[in-house]
Amino acid sequence: MKNIYKLLILTIVASGTMFYSCETIELEKLENPIALTQADPTLLLNRIQLDFNGSMAEFNFEGSTTGRVLVMGTRNYFARYGSGTVSTSWNNLYADMIPDIAAIEKAHSAENDLSFHLGVAKALQATVMINLVDWLGDIVFSEANNPEEFPSPKLDDDADVYAAAVAMLDEAIAYLNGASAGTANDLYYGGDSSKWIKFANTMKMRANLAQGNYPAVINATNVISSAADDLEFKYGTQLINPDTRHPDYETDYRSDGANIYHSNWLMGMMAGTYGDFNPNTGRPEPDPRRRFYFYRQNLGTPGSYFIYQSGASVFLANVAGNGETLQCSLQNVPSHLEFTPDENIWCSVQMSYWGRSHGNDEGTPPDGFTRTASGVYPAGGSFDDNPDVPNAANGLNYDSNFVALGAGGGGAGIEPIMLSSFVDFYRAEAYLASNDPTNAATYLQSAITKSIAKVQSFGSLDGDADSAALASAMNPTRISTFISQTIAAFNAAPMTSALDGFGWPVEKDKMDILGEQLAIAQFGAGNDMFNFIRRTGHPRTLARSLEGSPGLFPRSVLYPAGEVSANPNVDQKTDLATRVFWDQGVTNPAN
Repeated sequence: MKNIYKLLILTIVASGTMFYSCETIELEKLENPIALTQADPTLLLNRIQLDFNGSMAEFNFEGSTTGRVLVMGTRNYFARYGSGTVSTSWNNLYADMIPDIAAIEKAHSAENDLSFHLGVAKALQATVMINLVDWLGDIVFSEANNPEEFPSPKLDDDADVYAAAVAMLDEAIAYLNGASAGTANDLYYGGDSSKWIKFANTMKMRANLAQGNYPAVINATNVISSAADDLEFKYGTQLINPDTRHPDYETDYRSDGANIYHSNWLMGMMAGTYGDFNPNTGRPEPDPRRRFYFYRQNLGTPGSYFIYQSGASVFLANVAGNGETLQCSLQNVPSHLEFTPDENIWCSVQMSYWGRSHGNDEGTPPDGFTRTASGVYPAGGSFDDNPDVPNAANGLNYDSNFVALGAGGGGAGIEPIMLSSFVDFYRAEAYLASNDPTNAATYLQSAITKSIAKVQSFGSLDGDADSAALASAMNPTRISTFISQTIAAFNAAPMTSALDGFGWPVEKDKMDILGEQLAIAQFGAGNDMFNFIRRTGHPRTLARSLEGSPGLFPRSVLYPAGEVSANPNVDQKTDLATRVFWDQGVTNPAN
């Protein structure tokens, strides 16, 4: 720890981008406000808040790839979730947050009341600690950042660190009760102590859920419950000095086209069979969030189908394979995916959605202007106003709808950290795990309703979106139908169901449906999916890896390589099998 601290205190302000073969995350720190003055408590608080966002962006990204919300672009789990998985969060905590909080504590006095600063900072530190335990298990805590006495700090038991983090949340609440922000520049809640208290209580609720303390989740009070309480980091539209745009926007809205591959499993589930075309009464409505999440650039994906209108007739058109832009479209279905639902989405998805599936590690073909790009939520990109059923008379193409620098919302998106919809999912899971499906359905409905409202509020960011298409996507009747159909399916589903010979549920059970809806609502976030999968073994409908033997799904990931090399008291794991203390070892057949 001592060596890492000395190194990072000099380099922590550098910007960096981490690339995987088929997935991208920007782990860039925004411009450091602590360039000259290390002692100013408000500047220290701002750095803590920026470091916190960087950590949550990392947790969100990694959780999204395990949970199929984003693409895992590596065939083997051990190769993918190595020593760099949560290294940014580790470094943020030990190199910045803990010493910065210590400096604020030193400056705090009756004459210089920094209760607000300390309350916020400790709530954020506790959150990062909880998440590091979720990802790593045992971590450094009691001997951290004391190089004179503990030059090689030991790992503490993960359950003890969890308990210490929850106690720190209580400490944060105590500081925040009655605290005034004063001159503090609060990057999240504008100095509102009451909202920070709700966030701290919500993190206690989340910690209880992980540990199976369902009554505490069900009975939690004064937690985030509306969009006004949502904890999110807001990005801007500035291009340089510094670039304040959402990282996904920066990656996708470029002169060379989009650079992120979105999840075939998620897009296929949300698009439905025919999108907005509904020839039969009662056909399930497509998810009303899809046009906000994903921006289609190309009509038709090689190997799949789209539909179009010609005169008074509607036709379904199959798209021929194209080895240059989508190599797998000329390949046979992997044998372990034959006769399974993945047979339809392993390479390409219906209705012009163009992404990749779990474990696809192919190179990057010239598809920057054909693959599906990030949309207006949460990246601040473009709303997808492309028709699901284009008229042949107008030309069967989306040629005028490529991504471009400055398009859509210009990158003014958010990093979703803790939303009110997530909190309702916590309660729905707790009720379902407590064998109370009636209340679970109530909170699932509330969670979906809040998620849709949140997502669709971003439509106004894209001033160039077709107003009629936007109004259609936000049609209250269709939204109501989608929600009622989803809840009806949940209510009709059994509490448990068996698996078929391929490891798929013979019918979805209630936790499968809840898990699918959580995955959809987690788009742009994703951190909760990693815990949910390990905690419940659901949803069992997750896309299988393209690799028939991808290795063990991570129960925890490797320690940062820098810490292992610098600290003889931290031994690197040899596999991903080590379980976090709350993990009961439930397995998901998809993994």
